[in-house]
Amino acid sequence: MNKESIFRQLELRLAGCSLTADALGAFSAMAIADSLRQKRSIISHHLNNLHREQRVVKVNSRPVLFLPVEALRRHHRLAVRQGDYASIQALCAERQDSLELLIGAQGSLQESLRQCKAAISYPGAGLPLLLRGPTGTGKSFLARQLWQYAIEQGILPPEAPFTVFNCAEYANNPELLTSKLFGHAKGAFTGADRAVSGLIETSNGGVLFIDEVHRLPPEGQEKLFHFMDNGTWRRLGESSDERSATVRLIFASTEDLEKHFLATFIRRIPVIVKILPIAERGQYERLAFIHHFFRREAQRLHHDLSLDSEIISQLMQETLEGNVGGLENLIRNICASAWTFGQRDDGGTGSKSRATAGSSADGGALYRSADGGTHHDLSRRWRFSASFRSASGIFTVDGKHLRPVRRAGAGEYFRTDV
Repeated sequence: MNKESIFRQLELRLAGCSLTADALGAFSAMAIADSLRQKRSIISHHLNNLHREQRVVKVNSRPVLFLPVEALRRHHRLAVRQGDYASIQALCAERQDSLELLIGAQGSLQESLRQCKAAISYPGAGLPLLLRGPTGTGKSFLARQLWQYAIEQGILPPEAPFTVFNCAEYANNPELLTSKLFGHAKGAFTGADRAVSGLIETSNGGVLFIDEVHRLPPEGQEKLFHFMDNGTWRRLGESSDERSATVRLIFASTEDLEKHFLATFIRRIPVIVKILPIAERGQYERLAFIHHFFRREAQRLHHDLSLDSEIISQLMQETLEGNVGGLENLIRNICASAWTFGQRDDGGTGSKSRATAGSSADGGALYRSADGGTHHDLSRRWRFSASFRSASGIFTVDGKHLRPVRRAGAGEYFRTDV
């Protein structure tokens, strides 16, 4: 059994394993050798090589344990900042909050996340937070991550709701939009044959994410800033009893604030965070997104993925109007084309081919297979292997980190296991 097979076994085992001494006993060289029916000396040799490559960490307990780094990060949310740990307890002390695992957490998002954490953690109902940025920059994703962070940190209970409301869906009907947010009394308008709770009410104790908030009409903004001031509101059509709730509010907008919002509304949002477009997030973060999206597609398809470095180079240079969301869709389309062609190409035999990127006359992505044929897809063999050239050489993705690798000739591949 070779090193890669052993590493794959380690990753599979750790995915559903708890980090206790009893459960992790299966990760000693002897336990692995017994389960794989291999000599302990051979297994130890491969495990030590994996440790030198920084793909596994060594826990110097009795017996010594070997644990795959990426699986610890992905499944157990551990930072894994070193290669050796004195004990399982020392390793578990590296547990990270979910926001620190985001791409850009130590880069373009560092200051933004600091402000977001302050807003969501503030006593009471937190501080209202507005996320600004172009379409596809990840505002909705970040809002959900903030909700999860609040639960992880004990700021919100595990059952706290996360509610999403997109104002654009009701932009042509301001009355219905206001009703959705605040609810309405029976008879408040034509067709209101019963009283209905609004999202403010059903989000009590949790987070309400209001997307495209610039579509909220002035009267809706006024009702909302009254709620931000006092924690109270009235349903549409009510004139007496005020209702109360504790809701953390996160807003998102792609538009200029001064053109679309009442000044009195904006003044009540103390934390306004700008999310940068992908073109301004640097090559490191773009490559990390490329790695993440290909890896996720490979996991969905239960196959490895092979890519020539030229494909990665093209994705690094692509102008993406849809930002991170546009990159995600592009990679998903590439993988869908590859999967479709692979099913047709191998006739169900499972044969493997390799593909390299080129360009087509119509400007679309064109891929040349090992037999010289050209196809609008990638490969049937799904192992993610990617590198890109920069002024300082060739780099490859290793988890969430870039590390320099030896210079290679054209056509060589670098692998990051799925």
